[in-house]
Amino acid sequence: MPPRSYFLWKKEIDKTETKKKGRKTSPENKLSSKEKEEVVNVLLRNEWADYSPREIYYKLIDEEKRIIASPATFYRIAKNADLLTRRSKTNANRPLNREKPHLVATGPNQVWSWDVSQIKSECRSVRFYLYVIVDIWSRLVVGWALEDHEKSEHAIIMWKKALEDQYITGNGLINHKDNGAIMTSHEMIKFVRDAQMVDSYSRAGVSDDNPFSESLFGTIKTFRTFPGSFFGLESGREYFKNYFHDYNYCYKHSRIQFITPAERHYGEETKILDSRNETINKFYATHSHRYAKVAKKFTPIIEVKIN
Repeated sequence: MPPRSYFLWKKEIDKTETKKKGRKTSPENKLSSKEKEEVVNVLLRNEWADYSPREIYYKLIDEEKRIIASPATFYRIAKNADLLTRRSKTNANRPLNREKPHLVATGPNQVWSWDVSQIKSECRSVRFYLYVIVDIWSRLVVGWALEDHEKSEHAIIMWKKALEDQYITGNGLINHKDNGAIMTSHEMIKFVRDAQMVDSYSRAGVSDDNPFSESLFGTIKTFRTFPGSFFGLESGREYFKNYFHDYNYCYKHSRIQFITPAERHYGEETKILDSRNETINKFYATHSHRYAKVAKKFTPIIEVKIN
């Protein structure tokens, strides 16, 4: 080894070893645990739940003439406390749901997923709200409603009708939804408890935990006949009445092997798939040269899961 290379490498190693690794002691201006708790309490105030940490910092100065910490510290504490997600007023006094749901359906009327989505009207300042319940096992839309307001009362009426239409009481049925205002309202929680259903929530800020409802709304709003907006509630209700009938009884769903949700929900799946396999096998017997592999065999889907 050339001497110059040796001393050059040794110099670099000595620099690395003597380089400061970081602060050895806590800074004198470090916030105490009591001050950090005070910042968290300020962030969770009901009246400030919709404001960003920076906005809360300046509101504290302007309205109460006091400073607890810098805006950067507000953000750092908010991040550590998982408070940078939506802090809606309904969630301000309770911890955010962080538990990952694990749901399995092996038949109809075991797990129902529901959500609410905004629908445009011809008037820019008016929005309609589409409530939809879907059975995750069969993809059947078991209940829906189009209203001009987002209220727990509308959701409860829709749920009662859906249970009646399916001739079930709701006992043991899993009621899965996100953390929206009406889903977490006292009225809705009481209804679920009285009907002896099982409550299930998505994690806060994780849309993938409610994939069946999210996917259904995507299908609805990109369907070829969807007008984009409606003149009034009645025209919207008439459209969705026809749409959901066709969706349940005519639409060949790709995720359930191209049979309709109603056929799977009401026990026709095995019969249809057996008939399909018979037709395919007959064709394969005389045209096997057209296949690179053996003919596909359709079998019923046993389980449907969330996460």
